[in-house]
Amino acid sequence: MTTRSYPFWRVDVFTHTPLAGNPLAVFPRASGLSDAEMLAITREMNISETTFILPPKDRRADYRNRIFTPGGELPFAGHPSLGTAYVAAMEGIVPLRNGSTTIHQEVGIGVLPLELVVRGKRVERVVMTQGRPKVGPPIRKVEALAKALGILPRDITATGLHPGNASTGISSLQVPIRSLETVREMVPDMAALGRVTRKLSGETGDVGVYVFTFEAEGDSDLHARGFFPLYGIPEDPATGSAAGACGAFLAANRRFAAKEWLVIEQGIEIHHPSRIEVAVAVSRGRPTAVKVGGEVVEVMRGTLSL
Repeated sequence: MTTRSYPFWRVDVFTHTPLAGNPLAVFPRASGLSDAEMLAITREMNISETTFILPPKDRRADYRNRIFTPGGELPFAGHPSLGTAYVAAMEGIVPLRNGSTTIHQEVGIGVLPLELVVRGKRVERVVMTQGRPKVGPPIRKVEALAKALGILPRDITATGLHPGNASTGISSLQVPIRSLETVREMVPDMAALGRVTRKLSGETGDVGVYVFTFEAEGDSDLHARGFFPLYGIPEDPATGSAAGACGAFLAANRRFAAKEWLVIEQGIEIHHPSRIEVAVAVSRGRPTAVKVGGEVVEVMRGTLSL
């Protein structure tokens, strides 16, 4: 029997410190793998997401990025986009030039640009432009949601903001919480949260719940946690797609900080502290474009044999 070998990288995203941030496995030369094999490999990696770089179908893109969770494939995601761009540059799939370079990835929602900031042949920062922001109507009945999160309804309503669905390519339920203590101590019922997520997703098709508070442990603007029970991810250390959607949600509600970049800390509760930077362009009170940026650090490389 012929053995097939596929090299892979493990990187941590939204951090400059190894063993922090959000882990990601990247297979830079994934041609020949079937969909079923990609899903099986993702489950073998046993982290929130694994990506597979393939030749693009769209001539505008430098490469095609297929993103898998243990629960299935995603049309778009944040930290897998940043981490994959880093590996693509280090592998020579895209140019590794000092200064700022724009590359393009093809994902399920289309072709999206990313900016690579390189110094001394090292990728110092990756910034992605996400999909068109969409923000749904406010959700006023929060009793079932609060119960599933293991908190009181007033822990949500005291913020003066109603939860809502938001998306920059993939939707999440944005839930403001009144205090850092409440966010840190909540212990959600994942089965119940999955049921509530399905019920509240509406046409946007939520895949998770992003809770946040305007209090933070460090110099960040927000402290957040991300729960994704429908995709087999009880808690995610750093969720770029949901962070971008959070920025759109805050901008639509006129609560985005008056600064170029909003900084979100996430993953602290599960010992993978992450720092996510979000920028939102606004026109006539509505978010029109969202960028998410952060650092990536290599952790290991290996070879998978099939």
